[in-house]
Amino acid sequence: MRLFKKKQKLSGGEFAFGGFLDDESELLNEALLDREWDAARRILAAADKEHFMYYVAVAAATPGVEEWIDGPIRAQPDDPLPLLIGGARAISWAGEARGDGWANTVPKEAWPVWFQRLELAENLLDQALDRHPAMADAWRYKIALSRYRQLPAVERWRRFNRLIEIDPSHLFGHEEMLDCLLPKWGGSWDAAFRFARERTAARPATNVPLVIMKVHRNFRWEGENGENRYYQRPDVASEIYDAAEQSFWHDDYETTTLTPILWNYFAFALTYGRHFKQACTLYDAIGSDFVRKEPWHTAEHYRDMRDWARKEAADPHYHDE
Repeated sequence: MRLFKKKQKLSGGEFAFGGFLDDESELLNEALLDREWDAARRILAAADKEHFMYYVAVAAATPGVEEWIDGPIRAQPDDPLPLLIGGARAISWAGEARGDGWANTVPKEAWPVWFQRLELAENLLDQALDRHPAMADAWRYKIALSRYRQLPAVERWRRFNRLIEIDPSHLFGHEEMLDCLLPKWGGSWDAAFRFARERTAARPATNVPLVIMKVHRNFRWEGENGENRYYQRPDVASEIYDAAEQSFWHDDYETTTLTPILWNYFAFALTYGRHFKQACTLYDAIGSDFVRKEPWHTAEHYRDMRDWARKEAADPHYHDE
């Protein structure tokens, strides 16, 4: 498995953020930019479920797909794939109209466009599911829509439960549901933490335990948690470390194309949590090739955190806290 063939060059010496997670995802992006649906479809159709999950996300983020995907939809009315890609892309397209700021920063004229594009996404995904009810990634995006369209909690759970009937370890679907449970989307911290812990316990040796790190990452901003100092709390550091052991450090875990995403997030949290030696094993795996933009934001931040962990781990007086 080849990862990160193309990287976005940034300042920071030898460091660069990874672009695509494998060669096929880069080819998919190029095919979609060139409006070559047949080539894109071949890549999607040949993918296993883990790669397919990622490839659909790549397609959703590819600008311009919304301008021409209706052609393949009309030409292949029984095929769920162009409907899925059209629906996933429509959500990103809606986000481009709204922007990523708080609701009070969104221009008044953007709201009708936002909701119109979300409705388009819902309709396309429903049509995809009419043709292929067990298409897990359609349900992943339906979960996202349940949040964006502010649907009742019972409907959010219905969509998630349908997803995990099909694919119990679908990482992106778990992340979508976790977001549904956050207070800013009408949930609560109790519900979000309970979900992360229950799903981690239910799916050891998978990527799902990343939701433990993600819920703590959100909670660090709450009240007087102290942002990144929050990770130093013994209970927080311990739970995040245990989640890593339940995931990529589990004896039965198999590395996938998504594994470097987890390496980066856990390296970040374990470093702040003072698990320096364990974090260093992840920095060694990440190297200079597998650096992702999230959670570091800058290449310099990655470099500084890595060097800090290595310095502390090399201290003869160091011991795990």
